[in-house]
Amino acid sequence: MVKRYKTILSVLLCVLTVFAVITVTGVVDINKIINEREEGTTNAPVKTVADVFTTYTEAGSPLLETDIPGVFYAMRKNGDVSFFKAQGGNIEKLSDVGVFDVTVTCSGQKLPVTIHYVEVDGRTAGYGLFTNAEHPDVFLYEYAFFKLTDQFDSYASRSDLLLLADTEKSRFYDEDKVYSESFYLYESKETKNFLNEDQRIVDLNAKLRADYKMFTDDILHQTEDKILFFSSRFYNDYGHSEQVDIFISGGYGENVDNNRHILDVASLNFWKTEDGIRYFKLKNTEDTDAAGVSAFSLMNYNDENSREIISFDGSLKEDFIISGTKLFSIKTGEIYDVVTGENTKFDYGKFSTSFTPDLFKAGEDGKYCLIRGKSNLGKPSLAIVDTQTGEAYTYTDNVFGHIASMQALSDGTIILSLAASETAESYYQLTAKIGEADALAEAVG
Repeated sequence: MVKRYKTILSVLLCVLTVFAVITVTGVVDINKIINEREEGTTNAPVKTVADVFTTYTEAGSPLLETDIPGVFYAMRKNGDVSFFKAQGGNIEKLSDVGVFDVTVTCSGQKLPVTIHYVEVDGRTAGYGLFTNAEHPDVFLYEYAFFKLTDQFDSYASRSDLLLLADTEKSRFYDEDKVYSESFYLYESKETKNFLNEDQRIVDLNAKLRADYKMFTDDILHQTEDKILFFSSRFYNDYGHSEQVDIFISGGYGENVDNNRHILDVASLNFWKTEDGIRYFKLKNTEDTDAAGVSAFSLMNYNDENSREIISFDGSLKEDFIISGTKLFSIKTGEIYDVVTGENTKFDYGKFSTSFTPDLFKAGEDGKYCLIRGKSNLGKPSLAIVDTQTGEAYTYTDNVFGHIASMQALSDGTIILSLAASETAESYYQLTAKIGEADALAEAVG
């Protein structure tokens, strides 16, 4: 880890501002940015990012979450993977990294991949990347992102580890991956399809349908005997369908085909609670009410029937962002917890001009939430919201236009991954330790 304090950080911010990829503010106007920094802006908040973010590290890719709290990974486009542990405002690169090769079969074609993994606090996290650039014999799959994780508890006697694959190239840097392929991984490094797929058919591209059985990171590590997952198999014979059901495995070891559990859900999200399964459902098939206004409901299914918990006006896809157990309203700034029912509202009036959010991230345990958007004549801004106290801290700086990922740990560690070149081949991580709200308020005055 490379550590610098405020003077060097200010230089770094200038470098990032000039050379980073703009994801919010559009085309880079280098002269304008330099002039603004030299002359200052009278209408911008006095709080600056350098008041709080006092250290940085460098990595080749954005830091993304693993299943292990406080542990993150960075994957380069060549498949190299590094792991980092964050705590107390600092980031430490992990050196004890294991590597092994494995080959899986997808749609009858063999995909070789090298997996890099770590074991921390008794848990396993690993990743690998397949591309067909060096494997011309694989013509059905151009790309596959692999994730290694601990097996579901109820299947641990079959294999210790579960290997998952996302074949959608556009999700490479996303934390919301959808794993269409899943495998038991045995100690011998042999693999077998996880859950039965005897009735799985091919799509129009001659590949097995990617929406037949889908896992996401949020639904892994369920402790019940039966496994819940997503499938669209009932809605389109030969192509991917946006309409989706929640399925349940049929018993020990395998899935019983066509065992639909909850029909026609509105997103690839569900949450297990003591009362049942919570999920979103559109008000009707057109996603509009009688007046033509979009609406959807948070539902609870208890193995017998579903009941509505609360309804929301607006489009789930266009007007809201889901992160962890939090549902964030872009229009109102409300942060609703779908499990506890707690509601926190971020006041956009904290900025001197209108604020338009475009990124939202619920941090570890949901204690802190991060909101990125535009304000102050188009400048990008960042808000850190403490959902327990309702306090919010806001910063406006061009550097926030280059955020590729953002993380918030329950101990107050904030990590921002920023693109540091026009080709996004290099990234920097700005870190801060929020800690107590009073300490942050004193730091930024």
